[in-house]
This record gives sequence, structure tokens and C-alpha cells, in this order.
Amino acid sequence: MAAPPAPPAPAAQTVAEADAKSKGCATCHTATDRHTMHQNPAVILGCTDCHGGDAKVEAQGEKREDAGYLALLRRAHVLPRDEKAWHWPSSATPERAYTLMNRESPEFIRFINPGDLRAAREACGACHLPVIHATERSLMATSAMLWGGAAYNNGILPYKRYILGEAYTREGNAASVVNPVKPDPFLTSKGILPSLTALPSWETIPPGDVFRVFERGGRVISSQFPEIGLPNSAGALQKLDEPGRPDIRQSNRGPGTGSRIAVPVINITKTRLNDPHLWFLGTNEQPGDYRSSGCTACHAVYANDRDEKHSGVYARYGHAGGTATRDPTIRKDEPGHPIRHEFTRAIPSSQCMVCHMHQPNVFVNSFYGTIMWDYESDAPFMWPKLQKYPTAEEARRVLDRNPEEAATRGNWGDPEFLKDVWKLNPKLKDTQFADYHGHGWNFRAVFKRDRKGALLDKDGKVVRDDDPEKFAKGVHLTSIHLDLGFHCVDCHFSQDAHGNGHIYGEVAAAVEIDCADCHGTADKYPALRTSGPAARPGGLDMSLLRTQDGRRRFQWRAGKLYQPSTRTATTK
Repeated sequence: MAAPPAPPAPAAQTVAEADAKSKGCATCHTATDRHTMHQNPAVILGCTDCHGGDAKVEAQGEKREDAGYLALLRRAHVLPRDEKAWHWPSSATPERAYTLMNRESPEFIRFINPGDLRAAREACGACHLPVIHATERSLMATSAMLWGGAAYNNGILPYKRYILGEAYTREGNAASVVNPVKPDPFLTSKGILPSLTALPSWETIPPGDVFRVFERGGRVISSQFPEIGLPNSAGALQKLDEPGRPDIRQSNRGPGTGSRIAVPVINITKTRLNDPHLWFLGTNEQPGDYRSSGCTACHAVYANDRDEKHSGVYARYGHAGGTATRDPTIRKDEPGHPIRHEFTRAIPSSQCMVCHMHQPNVFVNSFYGTIMWDYESDAPFMWPKLQKYPTAEEARRVLDRNPEEAATRGNWGDPEFLKDVWKLNPKLKDTQFADYHGHGWNFRAVFKRDRKGALLDKDGKVVRDDDPEKFAKGVHLTSIHLDLGFHCVDCHFSQDAHGNGHIYGEVAAAVEIDCADCHGTADKYPALRTSGPAARPGGLDMSLLRTQDGRRRFQWRAGKLYQPSTRTATTK
């Protein structure tokens, strides 16, 4: 039986009213990290304000292994339509949920993640509705730069001003997104689009791309699919087509049959699933892939990277999606939970990297000083000694997690090996690996070298290849911002993360901040006002901004400008 819709969370209420909405919940969830998930104690909310469910159901000391405990869960919680797919009663985010969210009831989506964009208007909209609207139209939700770029570059659509993007209704149906105002010539010059529409199903799109075999045509009409790559297999002269219309045409039937498919459209769809954006959960299967969806995808931190430069204080919690919550009902030995039941604005870069770790998604790896592994550096550690010939079943198990074919033959196709690639670094001769593995990929450090490939130290002197401390002496080409303790959120503030409410098709047009806004120029001190392509007229006054713990983001002292990092000590 479907749960009744919960009322929207209120903007204000008394403590007594909020407590009544948590009374039954607290009989099992006897401890938590942040009662409302908000660090501000002025936020007064009960459990069911955000999640729904029935707070009148109370436990009477039942143990988790008792049948009565499960009966209580069924009465108090909102249940999924597909309990097997969600591994109910586990509350961990399942691996590779893909479009499972679109097949669930809105009430269940709100129960497991009130910050999901299908539920956020009801759960969070009383206070945050403008931000939710902006996020729904942002590039991090619509993926317009990926879908539009792939559609144009592969000949699916002829438009450089993109028309495709991702959005869903509360019920999980594909939707169009319309800009709040019709773009005039000025807004159009800023890269703002009038609307985006959903990607049609791949099987309904005629092949009109560079990967097609041949369009349907020719004078010979056969009732059978052609033998691709084996034209005229029957050897009959009278069945040969004329030049330019060979008999390897894809099918005499409609789109989606035989080989008559738009391959790039399938690839876009697969990419959306393997590399989901804000409308879907992370794939939650290997280090660097753990996150939730919607608002929670960024503001609830998961364990993805053990490098303190990337994760800050969260590095201590590992990189396998484990939790450190005080809640006794949450298992500590399974991945797929946030580290704590709390929101933060001091988001570590490791959370950003879950999505931004390959080219269409801005490739934040350059900030870390890393790049995709080339399959050759320190190959003896990464490949088996003998050639591996995986069965179809073995290959499928690997490719479900990692779409690169090489992983089916390499050691890193084993999740247990992948988890500890970082620990190989002391033994390696050619490179150093990072500790995050989005998609199951490996990322290697980039070091300063001369034109012949020799490693250089900070003074530009060659470091001997047999020096056991060569990587410590070499110059890892990280961003100076990372070296000084900054994270992504120290430069990209609210608008760059949530959008400004307009629809964009390219990342460069949607950025609010510019380097000169903080650094100034050769002849001017910084104005501390944003001036990027998407900045508001006159720019945002950054001197008014504060970090999550209340410090001013920018402070002038004796003619020098200081900026404290959100996660580390004060930086100049």
C-alpha cells in the first residue's frame, strides 16, 4: 500500500510541534549527529517534516533481529515499491541504482532523501525554494553541456545552441525545462538558452550520425537482416546493389531494429547512467563514487578519498563509503551511507570529484595535479603477469562498474585491488596514484619534467631516476590553491554551485567568479566583486561573504588580503 503524501515541511513551528513529529522515530534512532541536519540550532524541524513516515509508531524495546522490529519498520517507514532492488530493510544507497529513482513513489524518494530534486520543493522549499529552482536549471542537473555537445559533435542534431537536457517531474517522468524569462539578445549573448527538452529514447531516433553503417536504400530489398561486413554472402550477381548503395544497409525495418540505431544516442544514455548528475544517485560502488542525489549530493559528505588535501578532516573516514554516524540503527560495516547525518557548506573537494573527474564534467583532476592513467606507467604492478582472457560473464561484472574494456584484463578490475592502488605508491618507479577511483578508473600524478621526460625538482634540476626519494624531491603540479589548503568551495560560491536560475548550455558561460576578482591585476587591487560571464550586474560583493563557521571570507590586514579556507587554517 502506498504511503499518503506528507505535508510540506513548514518554514516555522514551535519546538513542541517539531518534537511530536520525531517522537516515535527517536525510540529507535536514539542518537543522531544533527537532529535537523542543519548546524544552525534556530532551524526547528521534526523527522517527518523532511522524510515523511509515521512518527506515532513507537518501539517498545524490540531487537533488530525480532520479527516485531520489521513490523514496526513497515508501519513507521515509507516502503519502496521494489524492496529487492533497494535491499530493504537496509538504508544504504544501493550500487548502480541508475533510473530506479524514476520508478519509485515520490513519497519513498522523499523518505530516503528529502534533498532529491523530485522531493526538495516539498521538504526544503519553505526556506530554500529559489535555490531549488535554480539548481533544477543548473548544468549540474541538466547535463546540457554533455548532451548538447555530444549531439552536435556526432551529427545527431545540428544545433550549437543546445536543446537537450535532463529533468524529471515529481513522479519521475522526463520533463522539459523552460527559462524563467525569454532570453533577449543580451541574455542570448551571455549563453542563456530558452529551454531544454528531454532526450528521446534511443530506439526511436533514426541513425543520422557518423557511426551509421548506411541509411536504408538501394534497389535490392531483402526480407532478412544483412550480413554486416559480408556483403552479397549468397554470391548472386543479380542481388548486388549499385555503387554508393551497398547491400550492407542496416535494416528494411524501422529504427531500433537490426543495426539501424543511433549509436551516439545510446552512448549518451549510458554515460548518463554510468556518470549520473544531480537527478540520480551516485553509483556507490567504488572509492570516488559515493554520494546521494539532489541537494544532498553535495551537502551531505561521503567517504571517497583518504588524501587530506582532497578530503580535509573527512579523510580519516576512509574512501569506501562508510559512516561514522552516532545513530545506532545505521550499520557501520556497509558502504552507501553519509559520514554523518548533517549538512555542510564546507564541502571538501573530494565530494566535487565524484562527478567532476573526467572531461565533459570540467575535469577537476588538474586542480589535484592528476590525470587519467595511461595504462603503461608502472604497468608490471597493474597488469597480470600472464595475459588474462575473461569470460563474457567475468567481463560483464567488470564493465557494469567500469566501462573501459582494459579493466576486464587488468588487475584493477578487481574491486579489492582497486581500493588499495594508492598503497602501491612507495614501490612505484614511474608515477604515483591518487586514492579516488570514480568509474573504477585510476588517476596518476603529473610531475614537472624537462623536454626529455626527466623529473625536475623545484629549482629545475634533474632528479635521478634511481633516487628512492625522487617523487618527494620532484614537483607535483597541483594547483597552488590546493597547496595552500583551499577546496573547490573556496572559489566557487553559492551561484557557481546552484546556478543563477537561467539555463546554460556551456560551463564557461555559467561561471560567476573570475580570477581577477580575488587576485586583482598587475595595476589594480582586487575589487572583491564577481565579474565572470554569469555575474549579476555590478557583481556580488564578496566582502560580505562568510564561511560556515562565521569567519569573513576575505579580510584586509595592513594592505594584504587574506582568505580563510573553509576547511583549514587561515590562508593569505
